[in-house]
Amino acid sequence: MELPHNFFLYLLLLAALAIGFFLGRREPRSGRADQQEAIRDYYQGLNFLLGERPELGVDRFIQAMEVNDESIGVHLALASVVRRRGEVDKAIRIHQNLLASPTLTETNQHSVEYELARDYHVAGLLDRAEGLLTTIVSRRDAQLKPALELLVDLYEQEREWQKAIDVIRRAGSTASHLKVRLSHFHCELGEGHLHRREFRSALDEARRAMQTDAQNPRGCWLAAEIEHAQKRHKRVLKHLQRVVELAPDLSGEVAGLYARSCESLGTDSEYVKFLESTLETRSDAPLLASLIDYRRRHGLDTDVAEVVARISRAPHDEHLPLLLDLLERAEPAVRDQIMVLLRDISARSREYQCQNCGFRSHLHLWHCPTCKQWGDFSGDRESHASL
Repeated sequence: MELPHNFFLYLLLLAALAIGFFLGRREPRSGRADQQEAIRDYYQGLNFLLGERPELGVDRFIQAMEVNDESIGVHLALASVVRRRGEVDKAIRIHQNLLASPTLTETNQHSVEYELARDYHVAGLLDRAEGLLTTIVSRRDAQLKPALELLVDLYEQEREWQKAIDVIRRAGSTASHLKVRLSHFHCELGEGHLHRREFRSALDEARRAMQTDAQNPRGCWLAAEIEHAQKRHKRVLKHLQRVVELAPDLSGEVAGLYARSCESLGTDSEYVKFLESTLETRSDAPLLASLIDYRRRHGLDTDVAEVVARISRAPHDEHLPLLLDLLERAEPAVRDQIMVLLRDISARSREYQCQNCGFRSHLHLWHCPTCKQWGDFSGDRESHASL
């Protein structure tokens, strides 16, 4: 008989062999007839599994396999396989059947409860999943870490930021990746307060974000926006300088806010200093355009050769409008350099990339929609330059 090519069916076959092993070595507890019936269910399930009705095979195995601490691993493996196949209802039935058994040890019962919570989460039964996971986390047993992770995922999915914060705080977890997420959760709350013009609460959340993860530039950026809304512009500049220190690729994103605060303070020279110091290490197109625009408005000349040299460090398609504008004013030798750069970057696009999974976006995102990691996006101008 030719074996099916579905990977999950192979896993089911392994589970079936394990079930057969346990059936063969278990002692009959209610008579030989009952044992023979269980074995018949097992072989019928195997036939279904290898044939065209694998879903019936699962049902037969559930009937055939006695629930005890010796067979618990096989039940859990079978439930995991059917859940991965998308048959969450069957996984739920397996786990509920296990929990109904009075023979399980407390440790095994806790493991099954966690797996059932996973079933509910996959099935979209979030209230049930939350109830089970909350109980597991409060017990602080061997399932604490995975249950905490899943509960935080659930609250994140529902955008229940305060609940996510509370459960992490209560669990007292010191995991670095949870601290990163916690910092972003505070920022999410802070942005909500800022939108409602609740400045004190917004600033409290921004401070908590910075205290939780000092390397997260989002907290500093949020604090700058809150201070700007209250016209405290010196504080805005301080926070934005910290943003650029932590994430230089965000310099172009915050330049507008920096410029508005400098204008309000009447310190244009501070703005120019910010642009020039940042451009020493990055040929950021928005920053270059801002510097050139500032010079024009103040009647100052622009050294075209210097600008082209800066762009040459890491050319990107965002430089295209700037290069086309400079082309008309460039000397012949510099014009040739510009033409080379234009050809080099014509097919490229500005993107931010998740450093965890590689997902790319034309917008800067704090939360990756693919791998769900927080704060892992960065601009990839330098990587383009090396292509």
